[in-house]
Amino acid sequence: MKKILLVFLIIIILGIGVFFAFSYYQKDSGPQGILRLKAYPSEAILKINNKDYQDKQGSFNIKLNPGKYNILLSIPDYSFIETGINIESGKIVDLGEYFLFPNNPKKEDVILDEDISYFYLTPDSNRIVYINKSSKFKWYLFNRNTQEKELFWETSSLPLDINFSSKKLVTNLGNNNWRIAFLPKSLIQNSVSLTDAFKKALTDAELKKGTTSLNIIQANFYSQEDSNLIIRTEDAFYLLNFLTGDIERIYEGESSPFFVDENYVYFIKENGVFTKISFETKEENQISLYSFSIENLEDTKIRKKNDNDEFLIIEGSQKASYLQSPESLPSIIGENIIDGNFSLDKKEILLVSKNKIEIYDLEKDIKSSQTLYSDTPAIWFLNNDHLLFLKDQSLNIFLVKENKIWPLASNVKNNNFIYDPSINYIFYLSDEGILKIGI
Repeated sequence: MKKILLVFLIIIILGIGVFFAFSYYQKDSGPQGILRLKAYPSEAILKINNKDYQDKQGSFNIKLNPGKYNILLSIPDYSFIETGINIESGKIVDLGEYFLFPNNPKKEDVILDEDISYFYLTPDSNRIVYINKSSKFKWYLFNRNTQEKELFWETSSLPLDINFSSKKLVTNLGNNNWRIAFLPKSLIQNSVSLTDAFKKALTDAELKKGTTSLNIIQANFYSQEDSNLIIRTEDAFYLLNFLTGDIERIYEGESSPFFVDENYVYFIKENGVFTKISFETKEENQISLYSFSIENLEDTKIRKKNDNDEFLIIEGSQKASYLQSPESLPSIIGENIIDGNFSLDKKEILLVSKNKIEIYDLEKDIKSSQTLYSDTPAIWFLNNDHLLFLKDQSLNIFLVKENKIWPLASNVKNNNFIYDPSINYIFYLSDEGILKIGI
């Protein structure tokens, strides 16, 4: 009987001990939290404190007890992500999207030609214009769908500036030699001198005076009727239909380079006023009460959010400002800035200075900076966590959150590469010709 009572007493004591231990654990850990992330490629293995997880779609939604964890996301022969996280009771830690990149990215030949000097992607992404150097510069149009190429133009120099419409391009070949070429050649056999058409239109419309500048500084198409161009000279803006010769002066005075978006042209006037003019009504409107710097006005850069009147202004003095609305004063978000742009989702701004990048978060109103040595300004890639940049002819991915660099391609010729976010391909010029990398 005593043995039975002793056993019973031991069971009670153990039960009480287990109860209190469990209660203490529950008090310490509480309800579980959730780790959430999306991995590309979907074959990625997620290791959390040495325990493996995998999902066919690469979507992870894992319940974890509160505490600190080390996570590793990896695939053999790919880059990897290693970081630490802190799970809190009842909360979700959403790491968003993570991309892993192959050690040896697959490169596809697009156009094999060792004599290509430069190439450009047309706005529809389906055609490539490339320039072949021989006794003259030969311009070819390559259709990516049909794999057919066509020689449509020959010039004696490379372009200083080039802009596309769906069926034409306008370019400056130097010394105010602006020309319009047709894509494809079969539409019109020869290029048209925009410089001559502009001078003739000024004379015919009696807009030419003794001091009127005939030097075209900037030209671009501005409507679906791609015979219509906006032209900036040293002292005015004009709208010109180069086929009919119709011309109209819509602004008189010096200005910054313009930015065209839908039905408006945006620019900073010689008095520092940020202005837009409607192509339809020709009405001029002041966008901001703030006067921007007119120092080195020609070096001013204007960036605009799509479908939204929010702007990044990089003044000639290399001061960067974010203008949220016409009623508000711009926020100064950077100094000594060379270039910049809105992110692909328009929630952040990339600011590029010498050997440094800064990322300004529009929602949180905070800025972070990191060292990045690049031969050309870095650009957004995939999402807000990645950049593309060139250094010593090598094309690289910069992983912003991890502060890591992942190489993509070497021997990039003439710093010539294009990232098309609509199809997620990178095209670049090599010694062999034009190559493509898909991520």
